[in-house]
Amino acid sequence: MPVIDVKLYDRRVTEESVPKMIEALTNALHESSGAAKEHIHVIIQGIPPKHWGKGGEPGE
Repeated sequence: MPVIDVKLYDRRVTEESVPKMIEALTNALHESSGAAKEHIHVIIQGIPPKHWGKGGEPGE
């Protein structure tokens, strides 16, 4: 069971974007690895920028 776990700033995770990302990521892994689409799981998580640190500092 392949799993793709994606974490993005929450402003990029919308009702419109999530289905598109799931489809595109599933297709890419299916085409590149041969894994059956029905076995591929995609998890999209939106993280608030203030909970995302870079270089020791919280995001903006």
